[in-house]
Amino acid sequence: MRIPASLLPLAGTLLAVPLPGQDPGPITGLAPTDPVCESIRALPDEELRVTEWLDELVNGIGPRLTSSSACTEACEWAARRFRDFGLEQVRLEAWGEWPVGFDRRGMKGRVVEPAKVPLVITTRSWTPGTDGPVRGRVVRAPRNPAELAAARGTLGGCWVMLQGTRPRFGREGEGFAFDLARFLDQEGILGTLVASRGELVLTSGNPRITWEDLPHRIQITVRRDQFERMAAWLDEGREVVAEFDLDQVFVKGPIPLYNVVAEIPGAEKPEELVIVGGHIDSWDGATGTNDNGTGCATTLEAARLIAAAMRETGLRPRRTIRFMLWSGEEQGLLGSRGYIAAHPEENDRISAVIVHDGGTNVLSGLLATPHMMPMFEEVLAPVQALADAAGEEFAFSLREVEGLPRGIGSDHDSYLAAGVPGFFWRQHGESNYNRVHHTQYDTFDSAIERYQLHNARVVALAAWRFANAEGMVPRDDMGSGGRGGPRRGRRLLGVRLGEEGLVVTGLTENGQAAKLGLKAGDRIVQVGDAEVTTREELIQALRSGPPEKKVVVRRDGELLSFNFRWER
Repeated sequence: MRIPASLLPLAGTLLAVPLPGQDPGPITGLAPTDPVCESIRALPDEELRVTEWLDELVNGIGPRLTSSSACTEACEWAARRFRDFGLEQVRLEAWGEWPVGFDRRGMKGRVVEPAKVPLVITTRSWTPGTDGPVRGRVVRAPRNPAELAAARGTLGGCWVMLQGTRPRFGREGEGFAFDLARFLDQEGILGTLVASRGELVLTSGNPRITWEDLPHRIQITVRRDQFERMAAWLDEGREVVAEFDLDQVFVKGPIPLYNVVAEIPGAEKPEELVIVGGHIDSWDGATGTNDNGTGCATTLEAARLIAAAMRETGLRPRRTIRFMLWSGEEQGLLGSRGYIAAHPEENDRISAVIVHDGGTNVLSGLLATPHMMPMFEEVLAPVQALADAAGEEFAFSLREVEGLPRGIGSDHDSYLAAGVPGFFWRQHGESNYNRVHHTQYDTFDSAIERYQLHNARVVALAAWRFANAEGMVPRDDMGSGGRGGPRRGRRLLGVRLGEEGLVVTGLTENGQAAKLGLKAGDRIVQVGDAEVTTREELIQALRSGPPEKKVVVRRDGELLSFNFRWER
């Protein structure tokens, strides 16, 4: 493996060694600290640039929907930054391409009559926009066949509020939901309006579209209290007029989709890898700050801190440290799964994959199996010391588990499915992740700078230490209890879902779904009040609101409801 010219001062055989008076740990050969760790810890907060990277990403570039021009721009920007830090082994690697891209440049809505009220709105990604501002009356959709008959010929040029029965657009069938869909299509409405589930306006979408059959119906989600206010005006017999300006366009593909890969090569075992990172894509209802600009920023700053400390100390890591920013995560871990499929030969050489994708709160620990725990205690001693010195707010601890958990829904899951030790940072702090996750509040001002400064050091220290341990992370009991070994499909609610759609292909023995009566072949169509058609929408609906969930499935043409309890 060629050593980058920018790191040539480090090109000797110097590896991290114990400081004078320190004994190496019996498991890892690592002392409680080393010169690189001390350099990273000693750097004043004002010299850290993690906030700068976050600002450039989420404010300078903005939201980064997979297939958008902004997502590609973000990948190119991150690669430039890694090179700026002195890393030369940096590349964008394509994991696939889509036939249609989608760029959302802005969305605005307001009530014009009977009062001027700006609206908090979103639309599903990969759906059409408007040709500039479009104004029209707001009316209710018919709620039964009699109202439908009475409304015929009256809804053209209107924004139609959906309450009660949802129209089943684009499908053939019998019943009022299908009749309503055909009626609204025939009327020439401007679009439909639906209420959010609460104050949180969540954005999702389905990218499985083609240029020959683009979506053409506009549906706008309005914050619930504002939606209900418009409904109340209609109840009072007042005319309601609203205007929406949706600047969003489809882009004809093929659209190449990338991961960002940057490496500091190892001196002794360059073929072995420690991977730290997170996903660079986001939904586009806000700026993607906590999901996952914060994780991208800490990954970038960790790379800069390690590279600078290496130059200062003349030390090099034993193994290669790889920094990865995946795209396609929000649509089903597509970037990480694609990378693994293209490079299966790497899996046995990866010591650990550690992902920061839980927002801005303090990185407060990792889960480890009994076989891993002694190694982790030695490896993460500098992180523990950093946290202890920072005070109770930054407390750090390791938690022993029988097996590494699956189904959290981030890119480490892809590696766990391939038999690679994958970890997701535990986090605690002041931020309410559920409030910002995929909502209108996921903006730059929701990041907590003191946490980000700390987290960048944590990621850097962990990456450096795992790369310098004598051995790789043990895999002996990684999948104990059926949690964490390779397997096909994905279990949610105690069900196994097929690779496409939300069709149940199997059930966990004695799991919730089996006990409640779900069967293989059931298709999950709704969670609570939210219709779901993709895995992402399913996970989002499960994570939102109280733990008690009504899950609706379609079985042999009938809709059946089941009450689950879901806790993340």
